[in-house]
Amino acid sequence: MSTSKSAPPPFWQQLPRVFTYPMHGDAMVKIVVFALFVAITSHIGFLAYILSRLAWLAFMAYCFRILERTARGHLVPGDYVDDRTNKDRRPLMQVGIIFVFMFLAIMIGVFVGKIAGQIALILVALALPASIMVLALDERFFAAINPVRLLEVIAGIGLPYFALCVFLFLLLQSAQFLGAVLDDFMPVFVSQFLADAVTMYFMVSMYYLMGYALYQHHEELGVDVQVDTAMAQRALAVASGKKVEPELLGPQTQGLLAEAKLGEAAERIENRLKREWDNNKLQDQYHKVLMMDGKEKPIIKHVNEYLPKLIREKRGARAVDIYEAAKKKIPDLTLADSTIILPLATAASDLRRDTIAVELLKGFDKRYPGHEDIPGVYMLVGKIMLERQNQYAMAQKVFQAIVAKFPQHKLAAEAAKMAEIAGKMAAQALSSPSSP
Repeated sequence: MSTSKSAPPPFWQQLPRVFTYPMHGDAMVKIVVFALFVAITSHIGFLAYILSRLAWLAFMAYCFRILERTARGHLVPGDYVDDRTNKDRRPLMQVGIIFVFMFLAIMIGVFVGKIAGQIALILVALALPASIMVLALDERFFAAINPVRLLEVIAGIGLPYFALCVFLFLLLQSAQFLGAVLDDFMPVFVSQFLADAVTMYFMVSMYYLMGYALYQHHEELGVDVQVDTAMAQRALAVASGKKVEPELLGPQTQGLLAEAKLGEAAERIENRLKREWDNNKLQDQYHKVLMMDGKEKPIIKHVNEYLPKLIREKRGARAVDIYEAAKKKIPDLTLADSTIILPLATAASDLRRDTIAVELLKGFDKRYPGHEDIPGVYMLVGKIMLERQNQYAMAQKVFQAIVAKFPQHKLAAEAAKMAEIAGKMAAQALSSPSSP
């Protein structure tokens, strides 16, 4: 229903997805083509070597686009079409940023000391992921080296940012290790191709991981997410092979909700309910939309239609939730069907929500004189007084009223026993010494 309804799962729960993300067709084709091009051009002359470096920059641009679209909620490759037409200068800016960071760290080491230089290198390593994230979204060089901006990103992600740095470091080291192993027992061309392919594979994973970290904390960081959180997580679950229930609301209704056109969305759901009245999940969604819209008449109408259905289906707990939410929104809400008041109050009492139960039962005998549920109402009121409120004398009077007014009722015998118990407890309370 909204992006704040449920937070995205933390990035460490998505690590299997991080490692498998590059396996989709678009990424694999680019990895193979770029790695093959780099392997061919790296050893046939200086000009070709320059072309291989340009190929790396082009691949980095692809990684930046993965980071950006993931941060904006496109968590699976199939739900996004890259329509960028202008040149992507982010790879060049990233190279420049790394140069600036390293230059500053070296200067600190030269002028302040080796220890300070080592500390500076560690800080650079910690700041680099945040710098890449800022660069991916802002596309501005100075924003990506601005300490204030970088600290905003780190603070927005919080402590998990440092775990993210560890995962990125491990991914990078794994790629380098595999590349070194391949060099030992394969021809140079083959080993370089495979090493570059492995490195590119892990680069896609790394940039996807950084993008997901931004998406996970998009509210704290002010990232403009283009996909509703629930829809994004649904797409992610489907891509991960999990069983997902069919989408309850259609795309048109979802679109109206996203545009805050609650009245139109409610009308569409209401029309569906005429055909799918037994669909309780749809009923619940309708109730939520009505509550967000806040118009009293539709809320009252739906509550009085839906609660009897829930009571008949013995879903008392859900009925209590619906009634309590509506009552908070509309304090003078009344139930048209008097026969559901006692079972609804009983369900509330079973949930130990006695305030709701008492409010439902208060004045029932005066509002509905001669109603067949009056003995049951008295019994429930008496039990709440006796068991929850310690009003033993009052409970005794209520039980005695059942016996006196309804001697032939099936609850009369139980009421007599309860009156006796309440009387004993009242006498015991009076005889016990008062607390200091």
